[in-house]
Amino acid sequence: MRRLDRIDVPGEHEARARAWRLVLAAYAEREPVPRQRRRARPALALGLAAALAAVAFTPPGRAVLETVRDAIGIESAEEALFSLPAPGRLLVLSDGGAWAVAEDGAKRRLGDYRDASCSPFGRFVVAAGENELAALELDGTVHWKLSRPDVGSPRWGGTLTDTRIAYLSGRTVRVVAGDGTGDRRLGQGQAIAWRPGPRHVLAIGALGTLRAVDVDTGTILWTLDVAGVRDLAWSADGKFILALTRRGYELLLGVGSHLAGIDAGVAAGAFAPRGRVPALVRRTAGGSEVRVGRDLRFQGTGTFRDVLWSPDGRWLAVTWPEPDQLVFVRASGPRKIEAAANFSRQFESTTLPRLGGWCPLP
Repeated sequence: MRRLDRIDVPGEHEARARAWRLVLAAYAEREPVPRQRRRARPALALGLAAALAAVAFTPPGRAVLETVRDAIGIESAEEALFSLPAPGRLLVLSDGGAWAVAEDGAKRRLGDYRDASCSPFGRFVVAAGENELAALELDGTVHWKLSRPDVGSPRWGGTLTDTRIAYLSGRTVRVVAGDGTGDRRLGQGQAIAWRPGPRHVLAIGALGTLRAVDVDTGTILWTLDVAGVRDLAWSADGKFILALTRRGYELLLGVGSHLAGIDAGVAAGAFAPRGRVPALVRRTAGGSEVRVGRDLRFQGTGTFRDVLWSPDGRWLAVTWPEPDQLVFVRASGPRKIEAAANFSRQFESTTLPRLGGWCPLP
């Protein structure tokens, strides 16, 4: 095969040109996604240069084949989600409710919930229905329910023996103990995230600001001007905050100060379960890419959405709407990609399911 790679095949240039035309035609027929115009940034230029360099050093014909594959999804994708590449249970949120997927691919419907997340040590799940909050085990056993209007974004934090759950009721932030007692209002907000560790500190994005609150005392620890916060994540050591906004993202120090600026191309992001390295999904001129720090791990045509770390920090799960695939990307070392096709159908969904979390084994 290596000898064949070096052979100059007659008509190869024309074949490459025809393949490119097919790719561009397929891309043009996809459903367009509105996008704001923006200036190319140095990081984008470097990423494009790296991609071009990779093509330049790929044997003739193979670069075109990989481009065609990326345009339509991962060609080697399994027909279904038969297994996970790392231990733990994956939470999948679909039109058909919330599901838990075991490492061997076994799927269990948890209930008619529209959002869910794991408890810190993987034993329980907190789930949000339209007008209720529920704490349950990963086999679907419900421990308690709490009726509240328009529940969303449930987040479980704290230690194994002293936990708190934060959630939204409309635009009101509320907090309840892990056993379902002591539910109370904390203020207004549209995005929330717990700082890791024993102290119950909650980051809240609201009304053009980001603030950190000690929920046990009600003390506001700090406030920053950060407009349009839509999602938040703390680094595992609590030193940094990733704030996803309508304009891109900002990296902040966990003590309440700005650290890095805005990148309008970032659509999703998450910190590794250990350390301070973020995984980011970026929109590019030709599609989307996944980077871990500065390291480009995966790229393709279309729009990647969720990005989620496995509990052991070795893999990333990425949702890809156009081919209806769930893609697993090795987070470091030699590149390795695994994928499952027909992702929506497996979870009784008419739209691409979202990922709620990758729960560690208890």
